[in-house]
Amino acid sequence: MDISDLSDWLIVIAPLVLLVLWVGYKFRKSTASGPPGFSADYFKGLNYLLNDEQGKALDIFVRLVENNWEIVDTHFALGKIFRKNGEIDKAIKIHQGLIARPSLPEQYRSTVLLELAYDYLGAGWFDRAEGLFKEVLVYDKKSLEARHNLILIYQQEKDWHKAIDIASDLYHDEPQKMGPMVSQYYCELAEIAKAKGDVAQVEHNAHQAFRFDPDSVRASILLAQEAINRKDYNAAISHYQKIEHQDAEFLPVVLSSLVDCYDRLNTSDDLLKYLDELELRNGNLLLMNLHASVLGRYKGESASVDYLSKVLKRQPSLQVMQELAAYKSRIQDDRDIDFLHDLQTALQAMRKDSTEYGCQRCGFGSNTLYWQCPSCHSWATIKPVVVNSL
Repeated sequence: MDISDLSDWLIVIAPLVLLVLWVGYKFRKSTASGPPGFSADYFKGLNYLLNDEQGKALDIFVRLVENNWEIVDTHFALGKIFRKNGEIDKAIKIHQGLIARPSLPEQYRSTVLLELAYDYLGAGWFDRAEGLFKEVLVYDKKSLEARHNLILIYQQEKDWHKAIDIASDLYHDEPQKMGPMVSQYYCELAEIAKAKGDVAQVEHNAHQAFRFDPDSVRASILLAQEAINRKDYNAAISHYQKIEHQDAEFLPVVLSSLVDCYDRLNTSDDLLKYLDELELRNGNLLLMNLHASVLGRYKGESASVDYLSKVLKRQPSLQVMQELAAYKSRIQDDRDIDFLHDLQTALQAMRKDSTEYGCQRCGFGSNTLYWQCPSCHSWATIKPVVVNSL
């Protein structure tokens, strides 16, 4: 065995040896005149462990605990070590051995069931883990650990109805934490109904989402999209504008659709007034491109140039400079076009590339808006980020 192999072996075996020594200490402390044969069994198990015959060692230590359940915590710790090291089969063996003992005291049953459920989760056996977490609730109806893990399983399986049942029950005790989560589950159901063309269920689930989270941007977007489908553009505008008060950071996600609704109603003056007021309330650079484009469409590109010139003075950035150069190149004479084109190209090269959306909890970046972060699995933490700004 070379030095690197020995080092790896010590990293794995050292915690186990220390734990077993603790078992011996606890056992001797709790039974001053320990049961006959303890020393022989204990040292036999320790010998198996040192010789990497962990299966035989486990059999002995599980039998030892039956003589003294006060040392059961050491078995839980041993199981955690195996699970952390990826040796799920050994962790399962420990906890199955404990749960199978007729003498298992009732006060330990829920803990053993939880530990075994975690083993099954680690092995990817979600159905078995679900069954055990449910069994924990038979003994402890208020177990937060069991209920939160059931929610995670139902999320993994996309069983939104079951997730809602558990999470809405927890909502009464943890409204700030569980409210947005339940709201997202209802939005997931609304998305499923949308794919099926069931408008009534889309709207029902979106309104249910508002019950648990009045600031659900996702529910507002779903209702706005349904309003557009039935050509009720005023209703769609109302839903989109609501997002400013729910979470203004999501405005860039919906502004193009909002502009399209104004276009269809042929109310350009109302749109331009709204954009002016919106920018006064939210000086976000992400609004600049769309605002300039709308001005160019309705009042000519000179209006876009005037607007961008004012923005550049107020908020200097490479992005504004590039947009301004692009508009100027379309309205200048031929002598200036080549220069402006070269300037625009140079500015584009200077701008730093970045993602369009980022998770505010773990930093995950993407070009796609996810309502649940693929990295940390948090809900509604991915938001638009300022792209290519100085």
